[in-house]
Amino acid sequence: MRLLSLPLAATLALSACAEAAPTAHITPDRARVFALSDGQFEVAPPQGAVRSAFWCGAADYARRALGAGWGQDIYVARGLGAGVAVNRKSTVHFTLTPVASERGDSWLKRTNAYRVGDRLSVQQADHQCTTAFTRF
Repeated sequence: MRLLSLPLAATLALSACAEAAPTAHITPDRARVFALSDGQFEVAPPQGAVRSAFWCGAADYARRALGAGWGQDIYVARGLGAGVAVNRKSTVHFTLTPVASERGDSWLKRTNAYRVGDRLSVQQADHQCTTAFTRF
């Protein structure tokens, strides 16, 4: 009887974990993207990825999951910080909804500072994928 109850307990434990874990969109570069409230999404690139991997993941999610066009802007909704949907200390929240910038509009802030309001078009963010996983 004990052998029969162990698999049942394991199955119940696994199903409980599956229900509690949010569903992730997995990009070709292995970043995990989680839908959040108010149209925001959290990007968690693989451990050790370069900083441009956040934009790369945001572009893939915007295109494939949200159906955004190449010209659609992606905005930083919350800068680099601890994950909400995933237990990671380095995630960025993005949105397709315009967000007021924390600072003036300059080219330098558009690459990888990840300040609220920073933006790239889906196409510009997708171009970050060409360098996102290059090892030096």
